[in-house]
Amino acid sequence: MMTPFHQLFVLAGLLALGYGGTVGATVYRITRAEPIPTYRLSHGGRCEVQGVAGVHEETVSAPFTGTDCLVCRWTVEEYQQSGKHSHWKTVDSGVWSRPFVLADDTGRVLVEPDGAELSLATDDTVRVDGGDAPPHRVQQFIDANDRVDDEDGELDLGVVTLSTGDDRRYVEERLDPGDSAYVFGSARANRRPGSGVEGVVAAPSGDGAGSLLDRLFGPLFLVSDTTEGGVVGRLRRKAVVPMLLGAGLVALGLTPLLP
Repeated sequence: MMTPFHQLFVLAGLLALGYGGTVGATVYRITRAEPIPTYRLSHGGRCEVQGVAGVHEETVSAPFTGTDCLVCRWTVEEYQQSGKHSHWKTVDSGVWSRPFVLADDTGRVLVEPDGAELSLATDDTVRVDGGDAPPHRVQQFIDANDRVDDEDGELDLGVVTLSTGDDRRYVEERLDPGDSAYVFGSARANRRPGSGVEGVVAAPSGDGAGSLLDRLFGPLFLVSDTTEGGVVGRLRRKAVVPMLLGAGLVALGLTPLLP
């Protein structure tokens, strides 16, 4: 008979398997079709394109380094320790982006990245030890963000003043001009003749029934700073750990039922 403890193992294992399965479904959707030349995007519909990212009208300034980029996912992490256990806790995170062009040997398309799932490599990590003053750019971000407080606090003991605060990491994952770019999304015809782009790739509108995977997991809209092969490799690595962990937890939880 399964105890509540074993049932918890099974539940945790199923959740991990479900997450890994969701990532695996994304891999399947990406690999079942090949990227198409940009000149064919004027026909519209679901598409995959890859090439080199470039500036459309403007860039966005990354929050911690000031780098001019096209897409930036930023994260503020704080080191937390309790007894023998420690981890990096996310304090705040967000995505800043601008429409950008993607060019290959056949032409250019406009990409509107709002709402996209992102697969980006970490470009810069600014680490600040607790009690130290952060760099000027990071301090500007803290001053403008109500959800992130100062980390260089002080504790006045009368005789001496101690610097306090937890260690922090300020992480930027970016798509910069000139980077390789891969986009899986929904194409539509360009409504601005003479703009020099073959079409527009954006979030799927939701029109139409879509595939079975679209109905189960929602339409896929993904933007990355690598090639199709690079995205698939990242996602496979992302899926394999929860799948193995989930299988192990389920097996452990089911041990009371074994003869």
